[in-house]
Amino acid sequence: MRNELVCSLRGRIPFPRSVAGLWVFAIGAILLIMLGVQILTGIVLAMFYVPTAELAFDSIIHIMRAVRHGELLRNMHAIGASLFFFACYLHIFRGMYYNVYRKPWTTMWMVSVTLYILLMMTAFLGYSLIWGQKSYWAATVITRFAQAIPWVGDTLYAYLVGSHTPGTPMLGRFFVIHFILPFVIVVATVIHIRTVQSAFAQAMKKKFSEKESRSLLFDYKITDLDAIKITLFLMVFAWFLFFAPHYLSSADNFITADPTITPAIVAPEWYFLPFFSILRCFPNEFVGLVAMCGSILIFYFLPWLDTSRARFRHYSKLVKCGFWLWVINACFLGWLGSKALVGPDLFDGFRNEEGWIRAASQLSTLIWFGWFLIVLPCRRFLEKQD
Repeated sequence: MRNELVCSLRGRIPFPRSVAGLWVFAIGAILLIMLGVQILTGIVLAMFYVPTAELAFDSIIHIMRAVRHGELLRNMHAIGASLFFFACYLHIFRGMYYNVYRKPWTTMWMVSVTLYILLMMTAFLGYSLIWGQKSYWAATVITRFAQAIPWVGDTLYAYLVGSHTPGTPMLGRFFVIHFILPFVIVVATVIHIRTVQSAFAQAMKKKFSEKESRSLLFDYKITDLDAIKITLFLMVFAWFLFFAPHYLSSADNFITADPTITPAIVAPEWYFLPFFSILRCFPNEFVGLVAMCGSILIFYFLPWLDTSRARFRHYSKLVKCGFWLWVINACFLGWLGSKALVGPDLFDGFRNEEGWIRAASQLSTLIWFGWFLIVLPCRRFLEKQD
């Protein structure tokens, strides 16, 4: 009976060929699995973690050396975070490339961006809990940017840190919020899946019953293809876990936090680097904070910034090439964020003995915003509208 219903649905609904061909269409399922891995390993790690400035780093060492399978669980959590964001960025880029923020996908896109912001908050809080040399200074630098906010900056900083400098009060706050946010993400994920179902039904211009909806979402053919792609992704996860467990970690984070010694380069994990580069590239801290927040929140406005209504077959080749250049620029912006900020501003030129990282970061930031504020509003003049 189930197979007959699936066949009848396939006969009435034009499934895109890309669903069966492109591996990027399995990223949603991969993200669900990685979310489960992060929550399960995080709950176990929370049983042994001590959120105090004196014992936080030592408790992680205790987990890795004294707790049964503790090193495996800790590495799963750390590597899983990096691969989680890698899959998340692929998911976002795929959505931007195929313009799934347009109607009827607008609500789904809004929930997706909210999910991404929640993930970034959770990851930053978790990274700060390591209390290694790199994570301590990254948390110190980023939280101090809160003081740049006019009128409420000092008050906000006091609520975040709980003292004049990061210490036990901040760790306690970060630990509690880091533990709660994943369950908020689970709720948001359920909402996201429901909006996907609703948007799919609207795109097909058909109302599905509850039984038809379940049959459509769990079609055996699509699930089998996803299983292959998920297995390949988990093989990459296993390779990092067993053969290169610390490849994605910084050596400075294996040194306990020392407020008296500043590292040569203060930077967060790689998945924050593009936004960290935007944050620090401006001389004025408040301008940098506004630019960083704007570079994230601008994703909410994509449905209105992109004025084109062309279908994929009518997409301009110039726009497609421009999108991939924007992706390359985002990666370059992340690379700049991992380097020491040296050199003059962009308007002073690149030729300077002090270096060119600041000028390049500012130029890449302009390219980042240029795609959203110039290219997308003008793309309707380059494409045949449907």
